[in-house]
Amino acid sequence: MFSLRWSPRAPPRPRHTASVARFALAMSSVLRRAREGARALARAGFAPPRAHVSRLARAPPVSAGPPRVPPTLRRSLARSAGVPAAAAAAAAHEADDRDLLQSIVKVFTVHSSPNYFMPWQNKPQRESSGSGVVVSVPSVPGGVGVLTNAHVVADQTFVQVRRHGSSVKHRARVHAIGHECDLAVLVVDDPGFWAPRANPLPLGPVPNLQAHVAVIGFPQGGDNLSITSGVVSRVELTNYAHGAARLLAVQLDAAINPGNSGGPAVQDGAVVGLAFQNLANSDNIGYVIPTPIVARFLDDIAARTETGDNEAAVAPTSAMEERDPNPNPNDPNSNPKTPASGVVSHAGFCALGVKCQATDNPALRRYLGMRGDETGVLVTDVLKLGASAGVLRKDDVLLAVDGCAVANDGTVRFRGWERVAFDHVVSLKTPGEAATLTVRRRKQRIREEGASASAEEETKEDPEGVGYGSSDSDSELLELVVHVHPRASLVPVHQYDRLPSFYVYAGLVFSPLTQPHLHEFGDDWFNVAPRALVDRALNHHPKRRGEQVVILSQVLADEINAGYQGMHDVEVRRVNGREVRNLAALAEAVEAGRGDAFLRVDFADDRVLVVGRREAEEAHERIMAKHRVPMRMSADLMNVRGGEEGGSGEERSEEKRAGEEKRAVV
Repeated sequence: MFSLRWSPRAPPRPRHTASVARFALAMSSVLRRAREGARALARAGFAPPRAHVSRLARAPPVSAGPPRVPPTLRRSLARSAGVPAAAAAAAAHEADDRDLLQSIVKVFTVHSSPNYFMPWQNKPQRESSGSGVVVSVPSVPGGVGVLTNAHVVADQTFVQVRRHGSSVKHRARVHAIGHECDLAVLVVDDPGFWAPRANPLPLGPVPNLQAHVAVIGFPQGGDNLSITSGVVSRVELTNYAHGAARLLAVQLDAAINPGNSGGPAVQDGAVVGLAFQNLANSDNIGYVIPTPIVARFLDDIAARTETGDNEAAVAPTSAMEERDPNPNPNDPNSNPKTPASGVVSHAGFCALGVKCQATDNPALRRYLGMRGDETGVLVTDVLKLGASAGVLRKDDVLLAVDGCAVANDGTVRFRGWERVAFDHVVSLKTPGEAATLTVRRRKQRIREEGASASAEEETKEDPEGVGYGSSDSDSELLELVVHVHPRASLVPVHQYDRLPSFYVYAGLVFSPLTQPHLHEFGDDWFNVAPRALVDRALNHHPKRRGEQVVILSQVLADEINAGYQGMHDVEVRRVNGREVRNLAALAEAVEAGRGDAFLRVDFADDRVLVVGRREAEEAHERIMAKHRVPMRMSADLMNVRGGEEGGSGEERSEEKRAGEEKRAVV
């Protein structure tokens, strides 16, 4: 038998009391510091966990701002704080996010683009959607507009916008557009669109490499707002697919899909770019237009709106781009320079108008007389209508632009150790602005290609026969000034928001060559379109003002032009022995020869086309009715008269002012 007896436990020793007190005091100090840390985080922009977009939209750049705090530490500090300050900071951030997202817009567009094979009619209309963001635009009433991509509203006939969180679509109109930089500004006249809280988002700096950004928009696959995240992978000059320009762009590893176009890339609550394209056949390689390009576009349209100047900043290269001397305010085609009534056209981005070659080879640098510490690029060609014509010469070495040293590969420093092509320095200048060039030029005069020189002249140029550029004494250092302007194209890269120009006679359809015409051959137009026309479009530049490549687009079959149906998409050189420099000159030559017995057309491939004048005049109405052609020529050629010759209205007016009575040679 066992007996159980309870024995009370002895009380704790007094020495443990002091230890417990010290532990309680230490914990109180930890909690106090945790609360202070939470308040400091809230003031610095950190807050307790919230929606995914909140963290992405305000993720600080890697190289700026306070150090990043791990999310687990933020959560523990916030929980330990347990004070109204943290909750108030979270509520403030949530309110900022709501304001940010309510500035994102979905754009609905109806397009109707021309048919370049039959330029008197349009293709069937189509619908598309994109994204936009509310920003400050000083040139519009109220100072606020919707920024989006130009390709979202190109060839538009009807545009509507809808804010995030709303079910109502509002009518919008295009205020300004720049196809080269793929940017456009929309305005909404309905006051209901702007209320409540349609606050413009500020423009931020170009994000640093590896910086986190959020891309916000309305991509295909759904109707609601979509948010994707990514980091900045690269910042460099990139080919813009819409306008075929080469400008600064930011590459992200975020998903940018159709419908994202025009949506903002956001960092720290500011717009740091505008999504506009991705890389085909790749995963998560997207591009955004950085804010320097956006700011340049907004500044230009503000200046042009203030001055009322909507003229092209570059000399026109086609008759269809020249202003009608008697414009009809009710006819948007009376001045084809303006894409649509009341729309401001961006002046374009400037260039030096030269072709350059890298100077990586040491022998080439010695030949050019470059010193050991000098770097630069070789000027291989100066375009006749370029900004540098008459200033730079072939075989000049471009060493610096506005004090920025040009490397042998043609790049300059950008944000410290990054590098971009030197064209970026020039592209951000306004038309007419001066660019200072540091150039090394050989002292000996070099014969131009195709020119002839006597043996005596050759001996004078190089009497000892040692060759050019044998030492730096054979060259000199120059400081030159070039007033830059956008580069002119012989074959226009795009013709958005305007009707094609054409002229029809005896079933022969003539039109100026444009890249949109070549695009009618399909996605593989580079290989499918006539090789001679592709070469003219990509490798040739205008040598005279108003110069165009005029082609016989097609032959509308009739007995009057029997045997010529195989002649299409071929360049026209002469009409009745007169050189054809643009479509207006061709139309004038045809109209001027109505009293002749025949019309002769000579082509670039040496073929000849001849039709009888009397038969052609009799067959005109029949051909037009049979092929349902509503007009004989486009609106921009309606003022052509057969008795007047010359390539453009501007040149004819100059001749009249000079009192020239002799007919000009076209």
